[in-house]
Amino acid sequence: MLKRIDHVGVVVADLDAHAQQLEALGLSFARSNENSEAFAAYYPCGDSSVELIDVRDAAARRRRLPDGVEAVIEHIAFEVDDLEAVRRTLEARGVEVSWPPFPSGTAEMIWTLAGTSGGVQYQFLRRPAGAPES
Repeated sequence: MLKRIDHVGVVVADLDAHAQQLEALGLSFARSNENSEAFAAYYPCGDSSVELIDVRDAAARRRRLPDGVEAVIEHIAFEVDDLEAVRRTLEARGVEVSWPPFPSGTAEMIWTLAGTSGGVQYQFLRRPAGAPES
């Protein structure tokens, strides 16, 4: 069901400072993604990436990054072939899942509600055949 870890999403208070830290460790910026709520920068490492997320919407930022916190690992994202199958499996286990899938770039994605998935938010994404990975 799970193909690979695609990325680990980290919400940050200071995108530039965290980007500089990753670059000092030898990672390089690969791509960005933006939506109405946030800007994300991706730094590949092997077959996955670190996603630095700058939440720009004030209400969403308060929800996703507590006051005084510099960064929080928000989610672990897995690439999958079938989002509906993942949804059925998780819901059968009592895990709440966002639905319908959220489109972002060429991918579609869903998330678990952390309180129903053992305190960890998981993201599952599906890309069309031939679409680039993170």
